[in-house]
Amino acid sequence: MENAEILIVDDMPDYIAFASSILRDEGYKVYAASSGKAALKFLETRKPDLIVLDIKMSGMDGLEVCKAIKSSNETRNIPVIFLTSEASADVISQGFEIGCCDYVVKPFVKKEYLARIRTHLQISRQSRELAAAYNELDMFCSAVSHDLKSPLNVISMLVSSLEDELENDNKAEAFAVAEMIKNKSGQLITMIERLLEFSHMCNIRPNMRELDLNKIFSEVFKELHALEPDRSIEMISGILPPVAGDEVLIKLAVKNILSNAFKFTRNRKNGVITVNFRDEGEYLAVSVKDNGAGFDMKYHEKLFKVFQRLHDADEFEGSGIGLALVDRVMKRHGGKVSIFGKVDKGAEICLYFKKYENILLEKS
Repeated sequence: MENAEILIVDDMPDYIAFASSILRDEGYKVYAASSGKAALKFLETRKPDLIVLDIKMSGMDGLEVCKAIKSSNETRNIPVIFLTSEASADVISQGFEIGCCDYVVKPFVKKEYLARIRTHLQISRQSRELAAAYNELDMFCSAVSHDLKSPLNVISMLVSSLEDELENDNKAEAFAVAEMIKNKSGQLITMIERLLEFSHMCNIRPNMRELDLNKIFSEVFKELHALEPDRSIEMISGILPPVAGDEVLIKLAVKNILSNAFKFTRNRKNGVITVNFRDEGEYLAVSVKDNGAGFDMKYHEKLFKVFQRLHDADEFEGSGIGLALVDRVMKRHGGKVSIFGKVDKGAEICLYFKKYENILLEKS
């Protein structure tokens, strides 16, 4: 787990220097605290991926520090490896009882030390991913059960109405109700198809390579414009840098973003989509702005959840999954997405890509 952050807590400066050197040589970011109090102060503002904690320290010992770490909701899930100069069963047992995940006996063997560090970083990462997956699945199932139930209830009511019209031999009304059932069923099928597309996204491993965003945006814009050739809409794009990504997934994300821009500028005489980028340190931020309907920013967090819509279907069509899918694509690439808007003043979506050279470093 390259670039993982590790906090070393020890009151012996020589040990801190020695252990820090070993860990930095492996590509880890290392922080140090020379006392228990200093460690807890550090944890108030920064949450490392792992803590290596000496048991015997003057003042506040490692057992007390570990108890404090594990009693806080903000730090309890950070793995703690104890260092001890005595491998007595009582000391080791105490450590496990209060929440440490492993221990290393001083003086340690370098290979064993690094192996334990790597193992618990990997376990911690997998645990976080699993917890996030369970949380997402829970929210996903809740949204699905709620939002699929609504059109099904409508269809059930329409079927009852159709039965009544047929009993009364009212063919005109029966045909009208049948048409409503057909439309509502079509909406339901679209929702299910989009759900399958979204769930499939959770299992795809990106095939990373260098991508030309200029080409992708241009191709997608032309495809969408061909579907609405009479629209007065243009895309103004700066020269975008290369990024690392899966071409199929990134093109899917771009298509969802530009589709939204086309949709929400439909009531404008002249639709304008502006695409630019800016350097934001670790990331390249690609901005896509439109001059469309916009939205109230107090609802922005809803937009990345499935089936969340801020406009009535009669006003703007859609399944409410597009931005959730974009969010999933960017997370699969180690990036992120944000959205800004103002009612009747348009919207801006920013895709944050890890810089291409950073991707190459991680793969090497």
